[in-house]
Amino acid sequence: MFAKFQAEIVHGVNPAGKTLAQMRKHDCGHVSIVLPTLCVGNATTRSVVSTISPTVFRGDLLYCEEMKSPSTVRLGPLHLSPAAAGALCCAVSVLGYSTANICMRKLSVLGCNLTWAICVKEAVTVLAVGPWLLVRTLRRPSSFPTGRPLLILICAGLATELIGNVAVQWGYGIVGLAVMIPADTAFILVATAALGSLLLKEHVTGRNLAALGVLFAALTLLGLAAAHAGPTPQLSSANPWMVAAAIGAACAAGIVFALLAIAVRHCVTGTTAYAAVVVIITGTGVLTLGPMSFYFAGAERLLATPVPQYGWMFLGGVCNLIAFLFLVHGLRLTTAMHVNVINAGQVALAAVSGIVFFREPCNPWLVSGVGLMIAGIFAFGSPVDQEAVDAHV
Repeated sequence: MFAKFQAEIVHGVNPAGKTLAQMRKHDCGHVSIVLPTLCVGNATTRSVVSTISPTVFRGDLLYCEEMKSPSTVRLGPLHLSPAAAGALCCAVSVLGYSTANICMRKLSVLGCNLTWAICVKEAVTVLAVGPWLLVRTLRRPSSFPTGRPLLILICAGLATELIGNVAVQWGYGIVGLAVMIPADTAFILVATAALGSLLLKEHVTGRNLAALGVLFAALTLLGLAAAHAGPTPQLSSANPWMVAAAIGAACAAGIVFALLAIAVRHCVTGTTAYAAVVVIITGTGVLTLGPMSFYFAGAERLLATPVPQYGWMFLGGVCNLIAFLFLVHGLRLTTAMHVNVINAGQVALAAVSGIVFFREPCNPWLVSGVGLMIAGIFAFGSPVDQEAVDAHV
């Protein structure tokens, strides 16, 4: 809300003769001064943060505005609201992750060792970003997390790699891409709604809760779709217990990925560099899954991996890196729940990709489950609700 006064700034004094220091005690409460930094209209601005309430220059007027995020964000040539910029970042992330999912599903079909596939995919990110992060950290040590933020990211990375990624990769061979990704996405939304409310104090409305009920119904239909699919050249036998185990794996992965989103959001809202988050999360995968692969599969088998499989791993790693970078940026601009709602666009892409590229079974249960899930996603409401973003960013 704008305060009741608007003052022309003339050498730091308003028409009433009050200095900026005196204005701190005005009706604005605890605020910070924002001098030209963001792009407001055609004006180029610079920000100077003080200990008073957020204020924004617009033309020659200083508006005391109680706000926690800028009104406009520059994203390349675009000037967008934080919510819209976050939505755009997450849309790019959806495309990247969907392509990476296709690559990993292909490796499942080719019989590649699942832990080795994940390790090599994550190594792409470490090798691409690691050297740049090292140089940046030497110049600016504060950009690399220490203490509690570092511990949070390491724990999130271990859970993501050892539970989330492994569970999803295993599930591809049981229920396929068309079922595994929608099921995983549903559990991400459910877990994010619960954990975001508890840990980040993000608002969960009655409409959100109703949407969660729709998602649970969609999960039931997806389970029935997998149970009635029957064996195919691309999938294992549709044993009911194996299907249940795959859905359970999707549940575990969804909870882990929701925790990852919350952990990343918690850390990137401080001074932690995006690159540090990326390298820490993926680096834990390389340092854990690599040795595990050599121990359980043996060096001889891993060294005999065909070159085309490494091509799929590399492509998946590149797409995963692009998607993760945009997702991290999106998490800084919008709420964790809204990010995951946008990411749920993977549901439709995964279903189409599984059926078209991998000849996964398409039956009425699958169509109904995916359709109901998309309806549940839209039932969450607008993913670019500016008020929600301003309330929590």
